[in-house]
Amino acid sequence: MSIRHQVSPYLVFFIVYNSQVGVGILSFQRTIAEKAGYDAWIGVLVSGCIVQLFIWMTFKLLEKANGDIVDVHHCIFGKLSGNFFSFIIMFYYWLASLSVILAFIRIIQVWMFPTMPSWILSTLILILVYYCVSGGFRVVVGVSFMSFIFPQIILIVLYIFPLKIAHFSNLLPVLDHSFRDLADSIKSSMYTLAGTETLLMYYPFIREPINSKKFAHLGVFFTTLLYTLSSIVSFTFYSEDQIKTTIWPELSLTKIIKLSYLERFEYLYISLYLLIVTALLSLLLWCASRGLKRIFNIKQKYTLLYISLLIIIISHFSNDLFIELLDKYVIQMNLWLFYGYIPILLIIFSFLKRGKQNG
Repeated sequence: MSIRHQVSPYLVFFIVYNSQVGVGILSFQRTIAEKAGYDAWIGVLVSGCIVQLFIWMTFKLLEKANGDIVDVHHCIFGKLSGNFFSFIIMFYYWLASLSVILAFIRIIQVWMFPTMPSWILSTLILILVYYCVSGGFRVVVGVSFMSFIFPQIILIVLYIFPLKIAHFSNLLPVLDHSFRDLADSIKSSMYTLAGTETLLMYYPFIREPINSKKFAHLGVFFTTLLYTLSSIVSFTFYSEDQIKTTIWPELSLTKIIKLSYLERFEYLYISLYLLIVTALLSLLLWCASRGLKRIFNIKQKYTLLYISLLIIIISHFSNDLFIELLDKYVIQMNLWLFYGYIPILLIIFSFLKRGKQNG
């Protein structure tokens, strides 16, 4: 890999942040509170620790293969079978990008432009994404950096407004729910904190990847704190009944922000979020198109064009039921592929490497 195509180790912090912070942060509070109530913030912290373990295993696996997940599959299963397993991973990246864009389009239609057709919105967003991905991985990382510096720093400061009228007594008593309820909230939080699996594809594009480990773990630590803060702010603002019926708790918080020069602050909030969503979609579609390029030996710009057009077509025919089913299957694929399959893959690969060394 040419050094001019690689990025510095510290930029992995921003890639990890970008991969984890998406549309989910606007609505995850309702999902995790369904079973565990206001104890669900504990599940977010536990999920962050599990993701830290996943990051460690991913680095171990990729260090042994000295490449991406496609190289790992080739080493273990051979080229033909390995490409089949790699295709499943690429299919997941594409499904995740589809889930993200449909969720964001739904927000735009509900809050801003209710009569705007989905295919127009998806086309406009994907033109911007195509432009970013076509510029190469360094451009994708640059957009990730921008999505951290500009929108999120401002949005974090906005938590001050709801905290002024927060009721911290809502959080008491702590650990008032069963272990099974907490386990459900951990499961929901794990998908909310998903995204670090993109490391499986961009690992070879990191200059001195060993030095990037601490920045990857630091990125997960930061996003875990961000999600925990977001859940606590929502829990102290809404009653338990309110949060279970509010579709986008964090987005609804913006209604209380009144500025003399801006009446509808949520319009600005959603507009800023476009940069965050664009960065996440660019990363996911870069991973998918890069993997398909390696599997089918087709230029990346063509694979990117095909999968983008497919998203536009599906967005035109999608409805609320389809989006809910899609989210359900993406969550299941994420849990099974990356928290079940990757640990097994690491064990198999470690035994193979040890066998070759002994042989």
